[in-house]
Amino acid sequence: MARHEYPQLTPILHRLVMRAPSGIGAMTIADMLGWRYATMMSELSGQPGHKCGADRLLPIMDATGSDAPMHFLARELGGVYIQLPPVVGTADPVQRQCMIAVKEFGELIAACGEGLASGSLEADERSRIMREGHEAVTAIMALLQLVGA
Repeated sequence: MARHEYPQLTPILHRLVMRAPSGIGAMTIADMLGWRYATMMSELSGQPGHKCGADRLLPIMDATGSDAPMHFLARELGGVYIQLPPVVGTADPVQRQCMIAVKEFGELIAACGEGLASGSLEADERSRIMREGHEAVTAIMALLQLVGA
């Protein structure tokens, strides 16, 4: 049986701690996570004898303020990662989220229609459709989360 080569997650984590969207420096991240800086860097850069454990994933994502590893994992498994928005407002949250989902779906269909009207989809049109689709799916998943609660 042939061994399957998987893309590596640790280089993504390494980039995150070096350039965290949260603005927190790598040394501070190591300190926050109770990790010696040199050990963290050795584990994240794949130095011989060092491996980054899966238990480090969520704390690194929290400290860096990034969900990039989730997008990577979902993409590798043929899926997508959608971070659900927080529930806001004082009106009936299910009714409100229904309206948001309908609006987002309408914008997706409008983007598709505009893109297809020319007979072919240009790169910017594909990008807009992907963005609108992601927003529609996020709104629908938020609605389902509310209904399930």
